[in-house]
Amino acid sequence: MIDPKKIGHTGITWPTQPVEEKVADTAAAGFTSFETFAHVVEGHAGGAAAFKDLLQRHGLAYSASYCARTYIDPARAEEDIEQVLRWARVSKEAGAEMIVVSCQRREKEHYSPEEYAGLARTFNTLGARIRDELGLRTSLHPHTGTPVETPEEISRVVDALDPRACGFGPDTGQIAQAGGDATEVVSRYAGVVTHVHVKDYGGTPVSKGPDGAVADPTGYVGYVPVGAGVIDFVTMFRTLDRAGYTGWLNVELDGTSRAPRPPREAAQMSYRGLTEAIQQANAG
Repeated sequence: MIDPKKIGHTGITWPTQPVEEKVADTAAAGFTSFETFAHVVEGHAGGAAAFKDLLQRHGLAYSASYCARTYIDPARAEEDIEQVLRWARVSKEAGAEMIVVSCQRREKEHYSPEEYAGLARTFNTLGARIRDELGLRTSLHPHTGTPVETPEEISRVVDALDPRACGFGPDTGQIAQAGGDATEVVSRYAGVVTHVHVKDYGGTPVSKGPDGAVADPTGYVGYVPVGAGVIDFVTMFRTLDRAGYTGWLNVELDGTSRAPRPPREAAQMSYRGLTEAIQQANAG
């Protein structure tokens, strides 16, 4: 059974608000954990201990820290690893259970098989050190506009990961907007999924006009609150349950100045959509 209480929310739905507001709204919506960028914890006034105390005052666990670096550039791999290890140490002090790793924006259109093999080696090395030195787990997060975006790119890397060092942390909406079938990708790798960003997709991708202006059909970079989009979460959660998944399901919705509703309202909508999908999945 998918644990209906093991649900969290990431902080990016609140694009400019202070972390205190993000945490308070997350708790008020009914979620039980919070996730944010590792550098937010690192720069929090009072440090990791104060950040942990903030979450505890609102009854929230700190499920994961998100760590974006290049990772695929071999000339910067050692620097990337050392930076993420520093973030992981701070994250552990704050109570984090998972380190989520994602590449920064791609620097060219195509990468070679050798570059993808090197990327997987970097994630394996990093994940093993995080495991051995800190006792935390690591998950690879695919993202549009990065070297790990399409289902084919995901396969190139995930197939080469050592699941003892680094698992797969699908972002369902990112996979869908990149042209993939999120339910199929999650099903294919269900046995190595260790973290999930539950993001629904409106069905129409963000586009740019000839003048460079961005056309965002939803106000959330093409995404929508959970349950308002096209992704079949009920089937996905049943698949994860059969695979024995026990990790967090963290809602993520990309907030912008064009969002059609306040962040707290969006979080409440996603809470309802997520809990309904879990209930249906658990009902068989």
